[in-house]
Amino acid sequence: MRTIMIAKQKGGSAATTVARELGVVAAAAGQRVVFIDLDPQGTLRSWWNRRTEGAEGDPNPALATPAPAQMVDALDQLRIAGVDLCIIDTPPSVHAFLGSVMRLADLILLPTRPTTDDLDALPGVLDLVEDTGRPFAFIVTQAPAGKSRLYDDAVPVLAQRGRVAPPLRLRADFPVAAASGRTATEIAPKGKAAEEVHALWRFVLADLAKTGRKRSSIKVS
Repeated sequence: MRTIMIAKQKGGSAATTVARELGVVAAAAGQRVVFIDLDPQGTLRSWWNRRTEGAEGDPNPALATPAPAQMVDALDQLRIAGVDLCIIDTPPSVHAFLGSVMRLADLILLPTRPTTDDLDALPGVLDLVEDTGRPFAFIVTQAPAGKSRLYDDAVPVLAQRGRVAPPLRLRADFPVAAASGRTATEIAPKGKAAEEVHALWRFVLADLAKTGRKRSSIKVS
C-alpha cells in the first residue's frame, strides 16, 4: 500500500480538492483507494458523504476516520485489507501529531496558492516535513488560468526548497463537481481541469515508483 499525505499551513489552499481528485483518478485506474480525513472541518468527509449517499456496495474510494493516535494501527489494517492507496487530508496548521503522521507517508504533497501571504505561511509546515526526511513536493493551486505572473513568480521561490509538481489552476470544474460529490475528471473528462489532474497523477505515480518499498502495480491513466 502507498500512502500520500496532503499537508498545509493555511486553509483555502485546495488541499481537499487535491485529495479527492487524485483519489478518484486512482480508483478509476483500478486501485482500491481509502481517504483518511484528519481535518476537524471534515470537508473531505462531507464531500464523500454526498458522493456515496444512496450508493450500494463498497464505495471506491472509501473513507476511514481513525484518530491521529490510531494511525499506525489504521494503516496496518488497511494494508492487510488489500488497499492500494491511502490519501490523508490534514488540518491547516502545524498540529503536534502531524510529524508522526508524516513519517508514515510515502509522499507528502504541499498545496499552496501563489500569493505572498501563502508563501510566507509555508516555513512552519515545511520545516516539519523536512525534519521527517520523507519525500515531498509542492503543488501550486488556484493560480489564474493561462499566463500568470503569480504562478511564474511562485515556482522559482518554491523550487529553492523542493520539487514543484504540476499545478491545479483556478478552474470552475473543481467546485462545480464537488457540489455533487464528483470530481473534475468525472464531469468534464476532456476539460482543462481534468488535464491538470492527470498530469499531477502522473507526477505522483512516477514519484512513488522511485521509492524502494514494495508497491502495488499502479496504472497510468
